[in-house]
Amino acid sequence: MADGAEGGDATSATATSSNEKPAVLIIGGLGYIGRFLALYIHRSNLASEVRLVDKVLPQLARLPPEFAEACSTDKFMQADASREQSLSRIFTLQSGRQVSYVFNCGGETRYSQDPSVYAVRSTALTNTLATYIASLKPSPALIEFGTGMVYKPPSSSNISSGGCSETAALKPWLKIAKAKLQAEEALQKLAREKALKYVCLRLAHVYGEYDVGFLARGLCLARVYQGLGRELKWLWTKDLRINTVHVLDVCNVAWKAAQWCATNPPTPQSTMADRAFNIVDMGDTKQETLSTIVSKIFNIETGFQGSIVSQFAKFNLDNVVDDVNEDILQPWADMLKTKGLDAGQGSPLTPFMEKELLKDHNLCLDGKKARETLAWMVERDRLTEARVKEILESYERMRWWP
Repeated sequence: MADGAEGGDATSATATSSNEKPAVLIIGGLGYIGRFLALYIHRSNLASEVRLVDKVLPQLARLPPEFAEACSTDKFMQADASREQSLSRIFTLQSGRQVSYVFNCGGETRYSQDPSVYAVRSTALTNTLATYIASLKPSPALIEFGTGMVYKPPSSSNISSGGCSETAALKPWLKIAKAKLQAEEALQKLAREKALKYVCLRLAHVYGEYDVGFLARGLCLARVYQGLGRELKWLWTKDLRINTVHVLDVCNVAWKAAQWCATNPPTPQSTMADRAFNIVDMGDTKQETLSTIVSKIFNIETGFQGSIVSQFAKFNLDNVVDDVNEDILQPWADMLKTKGLDAGQGSPLTPFMEKELLKDHNLCLDGKKARETLAWMVERDRLTEARVKEILESYERMRWWP
């Protein structure tokens, strides 16, 4: 965890007085990225003041002990940033300082929700927040956290040439990604009409300690198959791209993006691609990568369903996923009970397979622009066995793991 404070930002920032450092708002500050961003800023001593805004109280947010100071109650405000009437209070800091950077880590993160849920909790949040920011003078820099799933899934030739760049064709393939793209469109409109300063970080699958997202589901699934003594076979092929990025690298590049955004406002000619950065490590993670790692860690056989089974699954995905979930959820609950953990209360982890996430689409991003334009050094350049073990150790510390 200590490596979250590494990098050139901390040294230069520490050398200045606290009054010269930016005041920061983190919307969704107790979410997965938000809490790590707060910890990164705290340990690197980058800000004069940090306010975390979230609808969830810290006592209910399952914060590990190392986040206690960075996410302390004196830095926290319970509020809904999608409500226009809340924004004046959110942006009025105790010190009287003006907010310099706003990191929007908020929004709906669950998959398979009704589009109206994403419209209210994600798109409307971004639009309301950005509209208010654009009205402030001077206007803070807004850093929007988006997703790399907004691109049209790349062809094999696109993949071999490095994946989707920021100018690739846009065709979001998840409901959550459609809402994120609509949010980006709203930001571009405000940039042209109100001179909003913003950037959008289009993320690969984010992982790290205490992860409860995409990668966590695969680890839980492997644990169930280990307990059942069965081979774990993945749908589709070993070459399906599931690109990744470590949460600490996300925090590092988010800060660099804020600095860049503050000094590089959009022009009337700026496009969404101009203000977007793909955030991805350099490992080109694919299903084979994860399969090999879990095979070693859990000492289980892993493989991939043949083309016939995968083709059947493509046209019968609902039934296939329902059958898998029926097979794995009870054994998982039994393992939690044996360990003295209650599903949902003792552990936020689940092997539940989301239909949306099991599509035969490549998440393959080209991160060259972020590395070159923002001078971003990706410290955790690829998903490794050691980094997955760190995640499992974090689950053990929190008593989440059966």
